[in-house]
Amino acid sequence: MKLKASIILLTKNGGSRLEELMNSIRNQKFEGDIEVIAVDSGSTDNTVKILEKYKAKVFKISPEEFHHSKTRNLGAQKSNGDILVYLTQDALPVDNNLLANLIKPLKDNFSVVYGRQIANPDAKKIDVFFYLYFYPAKRKILNKKHAENPKKFYIENIFASDVCAAIKRDVWEKVRFDDDVPMSEDKDFALRVLKDGYNILYEPDATVYHSHDYTIISLFKRRFKDGAAFSSIALEGEDNFINRGFNYLNEQIKYFISNKYYSSIPYTLLYDFIYFISFFLGNNQRLLPGFIKNPLMKN
Repeated sequence: MKLKASIILLTKNGGSRLEELMNSIRNQKFEGDIEVIAVDSGSTDNTVKILEKYKAKVFKISPEEFHHSKTRNLGAQKSNGDILVYLTQDALPVDNNLLANLIKPLKDNFSVVYGRQIANPDAKKIDVFFYLYFYPAKRKILNKKHAENPKKFYIENIFASDVCAAIKRDVWEKVRFDDDVPMSEDKDFALRVLKDGYNILYEPDATVYHSHDYTIISLFKRRFKDGAAFSSIALEGEDNFINRGFNYLNEQIKYFISNKYYSSIPYTLLYDFIYFISFFLGNNQRLLPGFIKNPLMKN
């Protein structure tokens, strides 16, 4: 019996990148059936036309209705597949084997599989290193033991991301994304999956291009939200956030020097400082007055 994979996309003004993604999905070498479920939250470009061109099932919601957890659950509810495949509209498979490599481990003793992300070909050097560091080329297996220290799990397993993920439907039906978690729903979901005794695989053979070109301001806002999510999701354990930050910076500088990217180092130091201070402030946002933190928490 063939598996049916439901590819769930959350879209808004996907543009030409979405067209590339849909074309790649159509050309995937997957021995099973595929449906594409798109939940669009108010696109004003040709996103919906692109989705309909590739026979996706499109469900429209208002921009105000979008919610990282609730909207992903809605996409799953509208689907019929045995496997739920989550991709973001700006994630682009590096080859036509993404689906096969992402889904194959689910036939073994894994309930969730996360794929590898590498920076877009035109990405900044600082982003290239970020994805090399947090999305390595080596497989990693996670089990219940890894959920014993949520803080450590959150920091060490950045790859637990629904930018590129496959989930057994029955596991989603039991665990689901938490409707009360506004952001970092993927980390929260992975933790609860592990606590329930399921195994997770990070599979680097399932790879997508994906990266963001943040400005200093947009980086600050994004990482502030990440820190706030960390403070509400990872309530237990030790994180060694400061030590890991210095280790990351050390490895990054060594990478830049070995590749002779000397001119990029000053900007990198500023970028990393903004990254860590904004995450630290977000993690401690309960201590900040509302007029400071509230604007930073808005979408």
